[in-house]
Amino acid sequence: MAAWKLVNSENVEPFVCDDVYSSKMLTGDEMAEHQVININEGTLKPGGTTRAEGRGGVHEETEIYYIIEGQGDVVLDDVHVPVKAEDIIVIPGGTWHWIDNSKSDKPFRLFTLWPKQEQNGVFHERLKAWGTSVKYIDGDYTKKRIGGKK
Repeated sequence: MAAWKLVNSENVEPFVCDDVYSSKMLTGDEMAEHQVININEGTLKPGGTTRAEGRGGVHEETEIYYIIEGQGDVVLDDVHVPVKAEDIIVIPGGTWHWIDNSKSDKPFRLFTLWPKQEQNGVFHERLKAWGTSVKYIDGDYTKKRIGGKK
């Protein structure tokens, strides 16, 4: 049986994709030691868009966005959908999409959810750059949080 895991975003090193977007892998098979739903935390800087940086795209599989901070537009097949914290967008496979935070002076943060980690393009970028899909700032973080109970 697989062991449980505790992850907090503050202990995950961000992978800087470009000048405006960074991504943290919060859950994935490597960290969980078994297959799990892939959750990434993305941060788009104020005034930025993922389209301008070539991060917009279309995927074969469904992707889910859960907005955790800020407001902006998620563009789905050229339809600008205004979103804010606590909104969820289900993006079916085959839908061109990108994020527009160009009118905001605050960061736009979201969770992206994928059935499998390999479906997320940034997963492969991390592996290529780091040799791993996730980096932790403090390897003893969980032990410190729960007082050595694990």
